[in-house]
Amino acid sequence: MPEAHAGRWKFIRSNIGVLLLSSGLWNIGASMTFPFYALYVLELGGRYIDIGLIFALGAVIRIVPSLFGGYLADALGRKKMLYSLSFLLAMNQLFFAYAPDYRYIYVAFALDSLFAGLRDPAFLSIMADSTTPDNRALSMALRRVVPSLFGLLSPYAIGLFIDARGILPVMRLAYIFTFVIATLASFLRYRYIEETLENGKGVEKDPRNAAREILSDFVATFRDLPIQLWTFLLIDFVFTFAWAVAEPYFVTYAKEEVGVLASQWGAATMMVMIARIVLMPPLARASDKHGRMKFILPTMFLWPVSFVLFAVARGYPGILVARLLITVASCIGDPAWEAVFYDYSPKEHRGRFSAIASVSWSLIWGAGTVVGGAIYQGYSKAFVFYLSAGLLVVGALLAVLKVREPEKREE
Repeated sequence: MPEAHAGRWKFIRSNIGVLLLSSGLWNIGASMTFPFYALYVLELGGRYIDIGLIFALGAVIRIVPSLFGGYLADALGRKKMLYSLSFLLAMNQLFFAYAPDYRYIYVAFALDSLFAGLRDPAFLSIMADSTTPDNRALSMALRRVVPSLFGLLSPYAIGLFIDARGILPVMRLAYIFTFVIATLASFLRYRYIEETLENGKGVEKDPRNAAREILSDFVATFRDLPIQLWTFLLIDFVFTFAWAVAEPYFVTYAKEEVGVLASQWGAATMMVMIARIVLMPPLARASDKHGRMKFILPTMFLWPVSFVLFAVARGYPGILVARLLITVASCIGDPAWEAVFYDYSPKEHRGRFSAIASVSWSLIWGAGTVVGGAIYQGYSKAFVFYLSAGLLVVGALLAVLKVREPEKREE
């Protein structure tokens, strides 16, 4: 076998390659369902605020599983947690597919949060464990970009079907398809992922001892992590809340207030994915080489502008321009921002800290979607985007004042 081909095969068989491939397969289905998820809830009889309440319920349910998931990722190892919970998440797509009304979406999302809460710390840890400080931002960018390649045509294709057949029947078929392809992705993780934690200490058999050990380990994590990491995380929470206020309502605003068709929304989503694929890897590589903050700080002020442009759009071109501007800002700043998170987190605490961060993000995101849903339903549809823009400005100013380039990047 030629050396170049052997090198490519080695990468595909590596943990990063398997995670990218399996996530890509999963994304073929997810790119069909997620862009139109809010419309599906409304079609099943839900209200705007139900869209936010569903996220909030998932956030609350996710707390304990995420903490146990982080502990188990550090105690049992990453791989078992990753593939077993991936299979359960795949099966749960059938619950979404056969929901007779919007109340069943609450149940489906609750199960999703339970399984994802247990799985995600292992996923994030095995991803970080398989990188080095010199390629971390690039690896994080690839995690965002490569799966998008697989689902590139999904939003536009499903949008055409929705325009022709309606939201309900098409979304049900899309969730069934997601179940099939997500099961295949889970099998790849079971078969090819290699464990990265060689010295997992195991789990106490007595539940009371296990609970005490979990609490003790998380207390140690809180105590040992650097103050700069906590400062970074608190600022990140401002951005998380700002995004959550508006993000679930982008598609409903575009469809109901601006008159964008489902196929047009799908086409815009496809163009956003193309822009991300083209821009993110080279920009991430540059941040690995030249430093994180040079890329993070300037882009934080592009997001508020793009949210305002979305709110004042009067047609499809305006919606497209706003979404592309959001994407450009994300491509420049997101990989570097995520890399800083891992640059500051020691490897031996990474599973537990990922769990702490995951729980916090989930709670804040859930609260933001409820606030956004209440404002969107009861006050003003456009105001949610202005509120998000204002909060994003606050987060950007805090980042300028408080976040610094890591002096030493954790392995």
